[in-house]
Amino acid sequence: MGTHIGITLTGHVGSDPQVRTVQTSNGDRQVASFSVAVNRTNGGGQKQTLWVRVNCWQNLASVASSYVKRGVLIQVTGSWLRPSAWIDQNGSPQASLDMDVDRLILLDRANGDSDDTPEDETIPF
Repeated sequence: MGTHIGITLTGHVGSDPQVRTVQTSNGDRQVASFSVAVNRTNGGGQKQTLWVRVNCWQNLASVASSYVKRGVLIQVTGSWLRPSAWIDQNGSPQASLDMDVDRLILLDRANGDSDDTPEDETIPF
């Protein structure tokens, strides 16, 4: 029997999807990438936000580019989560989590008045 990871995130979209075509061993593939903020309140009562970079491939990339907008509450399901490293505008190394998704559900429309949307925070990627 093989191993499996199943991940479901529910959060607010932090940036409109960026669609690009990438070369893979199976030919060119379209991918739409955007950030999702997942919020919680820790035991000390402080609000914490975890940013995850979501990647939608092929047909799901087309759906994401048409319907996903900044501020929308979504739920994504995937089978892989990986760390990623990048350099910010100041030249400092940063880390993020990337998730390739298999399923995307729009839970509401962008309206800007949700208490869970971290509007005062800078999106780290």
